[in-house]
Amino acid sequence: MRRLVMVIPVLVVLAACAKKETPPADTAAAVVAPPMAPPPAPAVTEAEAAGTWKGTSSPMGSDSVVSRWTQVCSAGTCKGTVEGSKLTVVAKYTLAGDSAVGTSTPYADPSRKGVKVIDTWIVHFNGDNVTGTGATKLASKPDSVVMAYHFTGSRAAK
Repeated sequence: MRRLVMVIPVLVVLAACAKKETPPADTAAAVVAPPMAPPPAPAVTEAEAAGTWKGTSSPMGSDSVVSRWTQVCSAGTCKGTVEGSKLTVVAKYTLAGDSAVGTSTPYADPSRKGVKVIDTWIVHFNGDNVTGTGATKLASKPDSVVMAYHFTGSRAAK
């Protein structure tokens, strides 16, 4: 009997220290689903990219206009001119989502004493307006960057 009396307090302590198996009831409000991501921008079509575009270019980090340009584009090709120059630069482009990615053929840059360069650019379409970034690179070293620039433009009136 004495052993039983000694065992009872141990059982009481063990029972008091045991974890409850039932978790407490959740009193938080129902979990709200996170907002859905906005739908992707509609893909630009060739009909939307084609046409005559006019705009300005500025060096990265600056608002100083270094050129006023015109691009006449259709069927994956643009022919561009810069105000005050007789040079026409041809570029090929590929549509991708709401943008186009382009690369010019090599041309002799008059501002760099005829050194052959290429331009690579990405343009984003927003209705009749465009914005983008580009880089002028040495044609012999297409991983070089002579000048990085940003540009804005709009569709020319028909």
